[in-house]
Amino acid sequence: MFIWKIQGIRSLSFVFAKLMSEVLRRIGADFIVPVPPRPGKIQSKGWDQIDELCNYLKYWFGFKVIEVLERISSVQQKGLDKKSRIDGVGKNYRLKTKKELKSILKPFGGAFPKRVTVVDDVTTTGSTLESCSLVLKQGGVEFVQGVTIFIVD
Repeated sequence: MFIWKIQGIRSLSFVFAKLMSEVLRRIGADFIVPVPPRPGKIQSKGWDQIDELCNYLKYWFGFKVIEVLERISSVQQKGLDKKSRIDGVGKNYRLKTKKELKSILKPFGGAFPKRVTVVDDVTTTGSTLESCSLVLKQGGVEFVQGVTIFIVD
């Protein structure tokens, strides 16, 4: 994970996308919702690994990627302890504006799919996946599942 995410060895993105696509197909995931980057991340790092991963999932493996979430907080999760992460559930993400959602969801009949899969690179406490799921359910999604490449304990 370190050489891909931190050092930016982007050639690994396709490998991870291929592995993730196999898992996504096995669990019946059609609609993918990427976890959005914190504000300023792309500017400081030069890329977002989740965006790149989801582009591969979309263009190489045929998944429908729906970018409906935005991150409110600019605090890095890796700098927080378990309690702080859990306390942040429901406070770090929101749906994009109604105007943006209308445009994003137009190819999908103008509404959220009933089932979506949230995609992230790493999970520790699960609070990011839980936060995103909560927001999506408030928006009308009935079933949300999450898939990550790595689990850090």
